[in-house]
Amino acid sequence: MGETTKRIRSSGGSATVIAVDGPKLIALADGYLDMDLSRFPDVVRGVGDDLAIVDGQDLNDMTISVNAFLIEDGGRLCLVDAGDGSRRGASLGHLRRAINAAGYDPEDVTDILMTHLHGDHAAGLVEAGKALYPEAQLHVSEAEQQFWRDPSRHDAIQATQTPFALAAMAAYADRLTTIRPGEEALPGIAVEALPGHTPGQVGFRLGADNPVLISADAIHLPALQIKHPEWGFLFDADRAKALETRLALMASAAKSGIRLAGAHIPYPGAIRVLERETGLDYERADD
Repeated sequence: MGETTKRIRSSGGSATVIAVDGPKLIALADGYLDMDLSRFPDVVRGVGDDLAIVDGQDLNDMTISVNAFLIEDGGRLCLVDAGDGSRRGASLGHLRRAINAAGYDPEDVTDILMTHLHGDHAAGLVEAGKALYPEAQLHVSEAEQQFWRDPSRHDAIQATQTPFALAAMAAYADRLTTIRPGEEALPGIAVEALPGHTPGQVGFRLGADNPVLISADAIHLPALQIKHPEWGFLFDADRAKALETRLALMASAAKSGIRLAGAHIPYPGAIRVLERETGLDYERADD
């Protein structure tokens, strides 16, 4: 097992500053999730095994980061996604400790910007039906809210995530703000549509000269999906749309130089997509 996997497995509760001009951006480690290859049903063994080594992965014993992010700017402290909570044991549920490691208290959070409402992003919002961030405004895209409120649109896989989405929206019902792509969630934080993984998944762009796009679950494991974007993820609600989004995102990132910060990219979760003679590649880019 590679060094990156060992680092992932020890990172719960960690906080790392990601360099960006303007607001302060901090990666937070909720922990890690042990995962089997069935979550990546299109991966070709052999080819995938060799690529996975770059991320320190063993496809027979996979580990995936669960990251969130803090943005401090203009007197506001914004949490982007809320992790998986304590529902799956000791490897996860360390987000509030990570906020402390960054120098803040969970009660300091003024806003929570949700990329989407799958459980590994939203379960950490609620404990026993109560909001864990009592002072925070919850920001969720209009399309995401509509999707989870309509169970007729949920297949068997998405239905496993419905309780987390509904619980989050219920617990923050009096503090739920609708956001839309093309607008700003808050000053200096632009909302970008990233549909496919869920219909209403969005990313958040910040910074001017050295920008970062918090790109949610458009890419899960860059070592696999940069070279083979067609290797989708089992929980993609619309796999064709997810692939379209992933291809467009990688092409745009390679051309513009914008860094991508992802919820499951190996912690601290920021990469730069590169265009080489052999095709697209990437490098870690948190500094």
